[in-house]
Amino acid sequence: MAPVTGRWANPTVVGARVTLRPIVADDAGAMWEAVHDPEGNDLTATSAGFTRDEIDAWCASRQEQDERVDLAIVERETGEYAGEVVLNEYDAEQESANLRIALRGPAWYGRGLGGEAVRMAVDHGLRTLGLARITLDVLSRNPRAVRAYARAGFRETGRHEDDGEEWIDMAIEASRLEPDYPIVTERLLLRPLDPETDVEPMHAYRSREDVCRYEPYVPGTLEEMAERLRNPDRVRSTIHAKGQKLSLAIERRDTGAMIGDLILIWHSVADGHAEVGYVLHPDHGGQGFATEATAALVDLAFDGGLRAHRVSARTDELNEPSAALCRRLGLRHEATLVESEWFKGGWSTMLEFAVLDHEWRARR
Repeated sequence: MAPVTGRWANPTVVGARVTLRPIVADDAGAMWEAVHDPEGNDLTATSAGFTRDEIDAWCASRQEQDERVDLAIVERETGEYAGEVVLNEYDAEQESANLRIALRGPAWYGRGLGGEAVRMAVDHGLRTLGLARITLDVLSRNPRAVRAYARAGFRETGRHEDDGEEWIDMAIEASRLEPDYPIVTERLLLRPLDPETDVEPMHAYRSREDVCRYEPYVPGTLEEMAERLRNPDRVRSTIHAKGQKLSLAIERRDTGAMIGDLILIWHSVADGHAEVGYVLHPDHGGQGFATEATAALVDLAFDGGLRAHRVSARTDELNEPSAALCRRLGLRHEATLVESEWFKGGWSTMLEFAVLDHEWRARR
């Protein structure tokens, strides 16, 4: 049979410490070693035996298998085979697959190679293959693996028993953000918008000309604000698909007053792109509240479940306080779009700011 092409072709993906590449016939010797690792078999409850001929045939046939991905984990420093990572059990209706990983033996444990391989395989599954969900199960008595999967973004979804062993079911979704509210910062609470009690405080600042100057809306009535907050899409506090927007209230912890609101837009799973926006009541400006709140929102985009790779913000070049906030947060000024939008009766020049996940974490 010929190697599979198209969506399910086995890729080569290069990471910091490992390379994932298609499994080939020459990997059979190292895989034979792996299937005879007592510790690895114990921690995966593997009892089935394999002959060398079966392993040889398995390795030789991996590139011919459709609707699955079988990749060798190769340590970049030495070029040695360290194990395998697999996406299999594809469900076309749910656009989901199962993940399985096996390292070569104890000499390869605890070195971070497996964790990096899992993250790379997840990125390939969610971003390149376009899967909506990746699942796995792991023995509850294997806490090292449970922690590694959690660090990669998997969450526990249930437990089951099989042959007297307790297994933890875990999953990761392409678009899933369900924060535990409220999000607490040093001086603020970020919480879902309340369509009843937030109408008046939000109207208090969104009805001001100075607030609306660089926003896509104009000052409105209290009734218009109430109607706006009755729209479920405008008070969404979770994200389950690209294109959705999460909206949160900014509340002062010392007074309980709502002083502004935030928005997080999930633009792209493949690109890992999220965008943030912020509005603050001018009476509470100049005290760092907007910076504090927006920093927490960027944290949420990167580490709250979406696994964003890039967070951006856009502002009119004349809105100097907004641009200054982006710079204080460490967002990079990436572009100036000269007279790119006709906005409120004139041409607007927009500034684009952004930060990448590894850049953000290095500064926090």
